[in-house]
Parts: sequence; structure tokens; C-alpha cells
Amino acid sequence: MESKDQHATPALKDVALQFFLAIILGLIASIVANAFVEGARWFEGYQAADGMFSTTIAGMQVSFKIFVTMGCAAILIILVRKVLGITVWSGPAESIYAVQQSKEPLDIRVGVGSTIAAFISASGGASVGQYGPLVHFGATISQILLKLTKLNIDKNVFLACGVAAAISAGFNAPIAGVLFAHEALLRRFSVGAIAPIAISSIVAYAANQYLFTIELAFVVPDMPIPLGPLIPFLLIAAPLCSLAAIAYMSALRKGKKMAVASGWSFAQLSAMCVIVAGCIGMIFPDVLGLGSLQINQMINNEFTPGYLVALLIAKIVITALCVNAGFFGGVFGPALFVGAAIGGIVAYSASLFGLSPEMTTAIGVASMAAVSAAVIGAPLTVIMIVIELTGSYSYGLASMLCVIVCSFITFRTFGLSYFDRQLLDRGIDLKLGREHIALNQSLIGEIPSSDYVKVSLDASVEATLDKLKFAQTTEAYVCDDQDMLLGKVNVLDLHGVVALQEVMDTEPVSFQGEDSLTHAMEKTRDFVGESIPVLQEGRLVAALTEGDLFNKVLTVQDALRKQ
Repeated sequence: MESKDQHATPALKDVALQFFLAIILGLIASIVANAFVEGARWFEGYQAADGMFSTTIAGMQVSFKIFVTMGCAAILIILVRKVLGITVWSGPAESIYAVQQSKEPLDIRVGVGSTIAAFISASGGASVGQYGPLVHFGATISQILLKLTKLNIDKNVFLACGVAAAISAGFNAPIAGVLFAHEALLRRFSVGAIAPIAISSIVAYAANQYLFTIELAFVVPDMPIPLGPLIPFLLIAAPLCSLAAIAYMSALRKGKKMAVASGWSFAQLSAMCVIVAGCIGMIFPDVLGLGSLQINQMINNEFTPGYLVALLIAKIVITALCVNAGFFGGVFGPALFVGAAIGGIVAYSASLFGLSPEMTTAIGVASMAAVSAAVIGAPLTVIMIVIELTGSYSYGLASMLCVIVCSFITFRTFGLSYFDRQLLDRGIDLKLGREHIALNQSLIGEIPSSDYVKVSLDASVEATLDKLKFAQTTEAYVCDDQDMLLGKVNVLDLHGVVALQEVMDTEPVSFQGEDSLTHAMEKTRDFVGESIPVLQEGRLVAALTEGDLFNKVLTVQDALRKQ
């Protein structure tokens, strides 16, 4: 008889190994995230420097550098697609979906290629974010380690570890990394999951401190903020932020539809994007690139209201264009930009009512947080990001009201997040839960067939009754010599008839082998009978009872409970 110690030893080994891999994830995420962020910022700074590709037109200095940098980036991205054989990029939506189901793992090749393309896009000056690709890269690294080690550990939790490490390293926000992994990916809080996730996030942050120079992303006045005077303006900003978030996400979705409907090749879309984005960038250079400098300027009230409105519209348009026409990147960074623009407009109005400049800065931060929270569907995470990125609890508290109200309005009118809407556009509704996804991925053809009786059309009624009696069943399937289903007969209808075709049901309820379990359950809602035939191109290949379906449902549910 085995002792408790013998059972405990493998469990302790699994825990120790999972923690070790979580540490490795944190280190990798820290190195890659800093290389990505600092590399993109270096290229962005190089582009901003005065130099060649500039000229003077009507007394104004105009730079054509953006056409060169974006053009080179577009060529490199085309090469990445060709070398890696990628047709569709992947991002946080794919990471979320990978955690919510177990049959479709992340595509490592596409994940790595998407990260490379995002870095090239950001470095080339395209209006894209850097944090979304880092999130997906964290999940991709987790998938690579799972494949290499082939360990019996919880895949969902391990993917969440990679994402938490990426958030922690990219934002220098370890608590936000843990929150995002639970709030946006796992969508549940688990004592068993929080330990490895926290380890990955903390190790990534510690590696940042040890290996790199850490600076706060947003420069704001360090002061206590009385919340009372801000509340009216935050309540005004919240619905405006929701409208801006919805407009931004709708533009992203519309841009994708237009790109598909155009029928243009990827190279043609890329060329068009370079030309249009370059022209917009010549007029409003502040909307190009990552926008970190401009966000700090907006939340510190350095732009006029009219220019902020122009930046807001131009940023939404150019981001929708870049993300859907040749380039690739995140949507969180541009969402921060859009929110900061809304905050700047509201802050200017607040200053007219006597609110001090230091207080109006909090409105800019809160609006920036509100739009980004609505876009990624993680309000608690964004509130914590504000606290960790500003180094101020006061700004986090001021942001909370605006974030929660904006997220609520956006959820009721648009959906939980842009990522959820991306999946919904592909027919995947995360609101229905992991069980619905699992049932939808379980196919009828995977369920073992029950015993059934098959007879030919010219079989006598007596012979059919004898077969049914021997099999102790009440239904028989009538097939030709190629097993093509002709119909179904019931023992109760066979008495007093001469031939089977007199009482044969020629259109019985049936399944196809590729039908999902969800679809099958809907089909059987009003079904009355003993079994249902399973067809493959019209041929009878199996028969299933309602008990077979329910047993499969219970098996799926039990597997989910063990995860």
C-alpha cells in the first residue's frame, strides 16, 4: 500500500517544476519586452531627429522621412509574411481564446512572426501599440516551453504566467500583470493559479530592476488629490471616453472589413497605407509612432483644445488604417493616446471653471485609463497600471470612477472588449463561457456509436421484426447496399403492413459527423425516439441515443472542472 509521502512527492516535484518554469518565463519576458520597447523607442527618436528627407515648402519645414521609414518597414513585413508563411497576424484575442479552450493551441510560428512584425511596424513609425504584441509573445513563449518540456501542468495557467510576465516587464507593473492574467485571460480567480502567475510577474519586474533602467512612463505632479472637486468633471469625462472608445474600436473593425472588401493584395494595401499615413503624418506628425511623448504632453495640458480634437480624429483614423492595411501592432497604446486627448479637452473645460492645472492633470490620466480599460476589457488592471506607472495612489483613485463608468457604458453598448468583439466576429462568444466553447468544439463524430439495427428496403416486415426483437430495440434504419440512409421504421408502426416503405420515415432527425455537440443538443430538444442516425455524405456510419449525448456533455464538464 502506497504511503501519503509517495503520493506527495510527485505533486511537490510538479509544483517545483512549475515554479522554475515561471521564473524562466519572467526572465525571458523581461529581456524581450525591454528589447522591444527600447528598440522601438530608439527608432522613434531617430525618426524625430532633423536631417535628410526634409525640405521647406511655403516657409514650413516638411519631412518626408516617414514615407521612407514606413516604406522600409512595409517591405520587411512582407518578407516576414513570405518567409514564415503567415497570412493572418495573431494577438491578445488569440491568447485569450487559447486559454478558454484546449483543442486549438497557439500557433508558435504565427506568434513569433506577429511579434517581429509588430516591432518592425512600431520602429517604422506606424500608429500601433507595443503592449498587445508583448502580451501575445508572453503566451507564445509559454506555448514553446510547454511543447519543449511536455510536462503535465495546467496549460491555461502557464499561458497566463507568460502574459503576466509580459505585462509586468512591459509596463513595469507586476501587480497589474497578475490582475490582467486573471481578469482578461483566465476570467476567474484561483488560489492554485495565482502563485505561479505572481512568480512570473515578480521575476520579470525584478529582472527589469536589475538589468535595465526603470523610469515612470507618465510624468505627473506628485501630490495628494482631493477627489471631491474632480467628481463632476470625471462624470462628464466618462461617457465621452466611452464614445471615443466605441468610435475607436468601431473604426478598427470597419477598417478590417474595408481591407477585405477591397480585394487588394497585402503589398497593395501596404503601399496605400504608407502613402495615406505619410500624408496625414506630414500634417499631424504627433499621431505617428508610439505616442508616449505626446501622451505626457496631453495629460500635462500642453496642447490647445482644437488641436486635441484634430489629434483625436487623426489618431483613430490612422491607427485603423495601419492595423488593417499592411502593418501590425497593439491597440492599447493608441487607446491611451485617444483617452489622453479626451482628457485634455475636458481638463481645459475644467480649468475655465477654476480647477487648478495640477488637478486637471488627474482628469487627463483618468480619461486615458478609461478609454484603454474599455478597449481591453480589464478595468481593475488599468486602475492598477495607473497606480504603478504614475507612482501615485491618488491618481489611481481619481481614475477609478471614470474607468468604471466608462467600462460599464461601453460594455452595455459595444461589448466587454475589442478582443472579445474580434472573437465574436469569428463566431466565438466568450460570454457563454468555457463550457459552451468546449461543447462547440466536441464533434458528434467523436462519440462512440450505440448498437443499431440496419435493414434493406426489400426486407420483409417479419424479418425486420425478428431483428428488432433479437436486438431488443424499437427502431431500424433502412439503407441501400451502399449504406445510404433511406429512412427509419418503428416497431409500433410495423404491425399490419406489407412493406417497410409504407411506414418508413424518409426524413428522420439526423446528425452529420462534423456537427458540434452544442448543435446536436439543440437538434434533440424536441426529439422523440430511441436513437438518431449519424451520416457522412448520406451514408449511415453510427447511431446515437440521447444518453450518449448527455454522457459526452458530462465528460466535457468533468474535464473542465479538473482544469
